[in-house]
Amino acid sequence: MRWRQGWKKIQERSRKRLCNSAIAEQRQPFPVVYNKTVRKKTKKEVRVLGQKEILMECALYIRSHAKEPLSVQGLSNRFGYSACHFSRMFRAEMGVTLMDYVKQQRLFGAAREIREGRKILDAALDYGYETHSGFTRAFRAQFGYSPALLRAFRVREAFEKGDWEKMGIYLRNTPVHAQPEELYGLLFEVLGEAGTAYGRGNVEAVYELAERVYEGKKRRSGDEYVTHPLNTAIILADMGADEDTVCAGLLHDVWEMSDEPETYLSDPAVTPAVKEILNEYREFDKYASCDERVVLVALADRLHNMRTIDFIDPATWEERAKMTLEVFGPMAAECGKVKCRMEFDDLAEKYLSKYGPAL
Repeated sequence: MRWRQGWKKIQERSRKRLCNSAIAEQRQPFPVVYNKTVRKKTKKEVRVLGQKEILMECALYIRSHAKEPLSVQGLSNRFGYSACHFSRMFRAEMGVTLMDYVKQQRLFGAAREIREGRKILDAALDYGYETHSGFTRAFRAQFGYSPALLRAFRVREAFEKGDWEKMGIYLRNTPVHAQPEELYGLLFEVLGEAGTAYGRGNVEAVYELAERVYEGKKRRSGDEYVTHPLNTAIILADMGADEDTVCAGLLHDVWEMSDEPETYLSDPAVTPAVKEILNEYREFDKYASCDERVVLVALADRLHNMRTIDFIDPATWEERAKMTLEVFGPMAAECGKVKCRMEFDDLAEKYLSKYGPAL
């Protein structure tokens, strides 16, 4: 009799374990799959990676289906989550709410079509806006000017001349093989346009130091290496960064490109504030909070590297594009750098599309 009672208890415990296991599997949004080449990863680590991949796939899906009706419930169902949980997860990883991201992508898509010559009302209707006035208000709030101004601009001619950035859709870009002298002059031009308070002598002294740091070094494009920190500084200036941050941009690769970085950082041209930014940048963790100036340097560095990604090994494009969409796009959103976020998304989509779906 006792053994029967004991056996029943064992069966009951087994049923409970099976039940709990089934519930857990139902809650799990995707199966846990171990990577054979990385056997030491835990289930939790693999699951977090899967969530990021799902969010990246969601972002790409929104961009490619921006003209279709999209809702929190519909997107959540598509990717196997409850609406509440998926919304929180998207906000935490991407830096904006799910529907704000949808709205941004619709406005970006409409802007692309308008700049290519499409009528404003036609683009507005395609992207879900019922009236011209409603679309104009949303467009002006996003970009700071009306779509009529974009429509009137001769986009193709401006793009060929390199003037497209003046419309404020993207941050300032430069010709691929621009010489250091040209970029150096442009840096001061952008600082002036941005209204940044700076001492010309201070920036000149830091640039002269940067020339010594990067002397004789080349990028994979064949250009002098100093063109990369110059482009980084130009992007920073266009983002409205202060003088110290722009100067840090000129020296941000001092740790990798010189044998005696401390010697260069002891130069009188490097102010304590610039040195602080550079020291923090050296220890920069993409997943931890830190000084916003350090984050801006990281964003500018990444943006120029993505603009020139064609010069590196194509085998690395997909990984770099994923990291840009997963990490740097949300970082730009957190800092309120919408233009930077838009270009990150465009560049990431361009190189991810070469490999098909992310999942």
